Amino acid sequence: MRGFEEAVFAANREISELVQGADDSIYAYAGGKIGFGGDKSLKIDLIAENIFIKYLSEFGRINSEECGHIGNGEDEIVIDPIDGSSNIASGLPYFGTSVALKRRGVAIISIVCNIASGECFVRNPNALFRRFLSGEKCLSIHRQFTPLVGIFEKAYSHPQMAEVLRQNGIKFRSPGALALSLAYAHSVRFVLSAGKHREYDIIAGLHIDSDLHRYESDKLLIVSQETAIFEQLVALFVEGGL
Repeated sequence: MRGFEEAVFAANREISELVQGADDSIYAYAGGKIGFGGDKSLKIDLIAENIFIKYLSEFGRINSEECGHIGNGEDEIVIDPIDGSSNIASGLPYFGTSVALKRRGVAIISIVCNIASGECFVRNPNALFRRFLSGEKCLSIHRQFTPLVGIFEKAYSHPQMAEVLRQNGIKFRSPGALALSLAYAHSVRFVLSAGKHREYDIIAGLHIDSDLHRYESDKLLIVSQETAIFEQLVALFVEGGL
């Protein structure tokens, strides 16, 4: 499926070039449009979606956060055209895209791209690697350092959980782009997210993280490469009932 991966990279390059050269008008709300995922759409969300449709329609039917289901094909392509829309509209350099190719209901290729940095994370049936939009070299996704912090997405909505982490001396950040944060799970201590999760937000990231410890329910998601911190978070938030 090399052709599919290269098409995703081509779409991401076009989105990256658009973001670098555009004026601020593309970050405004797109009238009163509500995306299929339930959020108010920005103009950049719709532009990025159309770019992905242009490059990926030939590979299967598309299921996008903005427009829902379009096209035909045996395979399904699940897309979050802009992950971290509020960040990009606020000038915060932590936003990206998320694409997963599903075959018979199972993700077989996933690519999450940090548009702000150009770093992309890929899992296909044969390999797990990262690569930059500006080159073709495949790099290890496992970093050679000891992570100091974890990521707690949606921490602002769960102050009690944040306080439990503080009391236990567990440092975290809450950058605001769940698919991208999941893609960085091999680099940080853990990724924690509470509340309802949509397929667009998690399918590619969880596929990339399929070699890591994972707990998933309808209201809680915990991913970690470290056994000790994973077991501690499960004890605090699952067994502890928070």
